[in-house]
Amino acid sequence: MAQPEFLAFENKRYAIEKLDDAARAQIVNLQVVDNEISRAQQQLAILGTARSAYLSALRQALANVQPEPEATPHTTH
Repeated sequence: MAQPEFLAFENKRYAIEKLDDAARAQIVNLQVVDNEISRAQQQLAILGTARSAYLSALRQALANVQPEPEATPHTTH
């Protein structure tokens, strides 16, 4: 993947070729972090879908099971 020629940052434009190694390293770090955030968001979406499927399966499995009665609180006089 080709590196862009310019960096737009805080409403300013910088020529990548003029940046020092420290600035370029921070750009790479940001790209890595952004990719990891995207991956984590995708993983959360997958886990959310799986959770919904498990809840649906549990609902179906419990459809013909009689629930236990609610416990009544004991009062003392």
